[in-house]
This record gives sequence, structure tokens and C-alpha cells, in this order.
Amino acid sequence: MDLMVMAMRACVMACKFGLTLFIARYLGLSSLGLYGLVAGAIAAVPIVVNLGMNHLVMRDAVTASTSEMIDNMRHYWCFVAFAYSVLLTIATLVTVLLGMPPLWILIVAVIMFEHIGNDIFYLLSNLQRHVWANAIGFIRGAAWILIYIPLAIWDPGLRSLPYLFGFWLVGGVASVGLFAFLSRSWPWLASFSQPLRLSMITGAIQKSFLILLSDLGFITSQYIDRYMITLFLGSKTAGIYFLFWTVGSSTTTFLALVLQQKQRPSLISAYQTSGPSAHRQLAWRFLQTTALATAALSTAIGFAFQVLLPWIDQPALVTQWSAFWLIVAGLAVRHMADFGALALFTAHLDRLTTVTNLALVGILVVAQLALLPLGGLHGAGAAILLTSLIMVLWRYWLLFGFPISNAYSRRVGA
Repeated sequence: MDLMVMAMRACVMACKFGLTLFIARYLGLSSLGLYGLVAGAIAAVPIVVNLGMNHLVMRDAVTASTSEMIDNMRHYWCFVAFAYSVLLTIATLVTVLLGMPPLWILIVAVIMFEHIGNDIFYLLSNLQRHVWANAIGFIRGAAWILIYIPLAIWDPGLRSLPYLFGFWLVGGVASVGLFAFLSRSWPWLASFSQPLRLSMITGAIQKSFLILLSDLGFITSQYIDRYMITLFLGSKTAGIYFLFWTVGSSTTTFLALVLQQKQRPSLISAYQTSGPSAHRQLAWRFLQTTALATAALSTAIGFAFQVLLPWIDQPALVTQWSAFWLIVAGLAVRHMADFGALALFTAHLDRLTTVTNLALVGILVVAQLALLPLGGLHGAGAAILLTSLIMVLWRYWLLFGFPISNAYSRRVGA
């Protein structure tokens, strides 16, 4: 079973990696830059829509009963459905009234199903149903790519972003359908037959305000680079950066699926059942595993990309090769900083998580503004590396530098 899960995770990572290479070769670096901007929006919009409630629901699901969990999910997803209904209506009106291309309606639909798909993945992961989670994640993150790329190679007419996002949407719908089938024995009907309690939604929004700020800081720090590079250096250079970023972040994506998927519920359970000391000891053990895996996998993927470079047939990439390794190194250190944020969150240190995530955005923006005009893509990589080093030192000092009685008293409500 573990081998099956590993195979699905590896396939998701390989397919997303392959899709980026496909766009770079057949659609061009400018299209890849636009795809990168849209991908950033697909990651960022759900953060705004869920208002931080998803983290509370998923964290509580670890110890809640099935009926309580489903009742929480019902209220949360009803709010999400209402929000996307509004966004789809606005996108449709703008398309019709202003004569905009229908691509934007398609993108909003993709965002909605990616949002729900991510919720499903983290819910099932926290419930320790890793086969279900990864089977659904495979449909959403790999299966449609395995169909689209061969068809687009065979038929050049499919080599456009509208077709790509269309296949992506089909994958998202299919993954939600698979979840509905697998969870058909859960008491969904009994829960949805009850009237909605708006007080549950408003109460969850109030409780999740700090987490929302933390999420906004986290997602902004992840994706603001590509928008700043587009502004300063143009869409083609942004395409090069997004390709390099995808290669480097494939390490973090894979490790998030392989390691953090199991680390998150284990850390939550350790804190809730055994207290801060057990949580800190487990976090230290996970930290060592994460550091070794990140260094080894980042190096391997970097050299693998170097072998694939001639196939992409984009001479502009060769001139930026030193920037590539700088970006890969920065993203590897960034992954270690992200583990620190995960450890803070699972210990209910929501205020510290929020403060560090918001500070990360400010430090990164200042670093990019200072280094981008001077060094181009080298400046972008140096800014990521410098910012990540600062965050690693800060978060690990918060986690392990204080006496337990001091550090762990900083949770929300303490």
C-alpha cells in the first residue's frame, strides 16, 4: 500500500513537471509566464475565499467524531459554494458585457475545483486515509495531464491555454466525483437535511482570522516573485523563472506529499495527546529527516533537469544556468522554513505562525526590490535564499530556542 501511495505521489510530481516542460517547448516561454501567473492566482484565490476556516476544520477533524466533522465540513463548504457562485456570476457578466474571452470563466471554475480538491486531500490526510487522499490527488494532479499531453502532441490544435485549462477542469470534477463515491457511506444526507446555522460560519470566521492573515502571508510569499519579475523583466523572463521555480519546487511538492502528509497529523496528535514536550521532540526528529531529504532530492532533480535541457530547445535557458541553481538552493532552504511554520501551526502557535508569515512577505519584497534590478534572475534567486535563511533561523529559534513553558504558552487564547 505504501508503494502504491509513493507511486501516485511520484506520478503527480512528474506530470506537473512534464506539463511545465511541455508548455515551455510547444507553447513558448511567454505562454509559460502567463500560465505561471494564472497558476499563482489558482493557489491564491482559495486562501481569500476560505478565510482561514479550512485549517480549523481540518485540524479539528483529527480528533472529532464523524458526525461532528461532517457538520463542520457542511457549513464550511456551503460558504465556499456561495463565494464561488458569486465569482462565477461576476466572471460571466464581465465576459458577456465587455467581450472578454471565456477563458476567465474557465479559470474561475478550475480554481473552485482545485479549492475543493485541496480541502478533500488535507481532510483525508488528517484522517490517515492516505490511499484515498492520493488516489483523488492523482486524478486531479496527474491523470488529466497524462491524457492532455499525448493528445496535444498528436493534434497541434490543442496546444493552447484554453484547452489546457479545460482538461484541468475535467480532472478536478472527476476527483470530486471520486470523493463523493468513496465517502458515500458517510452521513452526508443526514447532515445536509438539517438547517444551516449561520452562527457556526460566523464563529469560525472570527476564530480563523489569525490563520487567514498567516495564509495570506504564506501564499503571497510563495507567488509574489513571478508578478514582480513580470513587472520588472517581462513575460518571457517570467517564463524562464517559472520554469526554474517549478523544477526547484517539485522537490517541496513531492516532500509535502511524502513527508508532511504524515507529519502534520502526527504532530497535531502529539501536541493534543502528549503535550508540548512530545511535540517538540517529534518536530526535531522530523526536521532532521526533512533536511536530509530536501538536500538530496533538490540536487538530484537539478541534475535531471540539466539532462533534459536540450530537449526543451530554448537557448535563453542556457544563459541563466547559474541563476537556476541559485533559485533551486533558495527554494530548498524555503522548504525548511515552511517546515518550521508547520511545526508552529501544529503546536497551536497561531500568533507566531501569523507574525512570521507576514514578516516573510515584507522581507521578501524588500529583498526582491533591492536585488531584482541589479541581478535579474540572479537577484531573484539571491532574494529567495536570503529571505529563507532569515526565516529558518527565526522559526527554529522560536521552536527550539525557548524553554518549553515559555514558547508553548504563546498559542491562541493563552
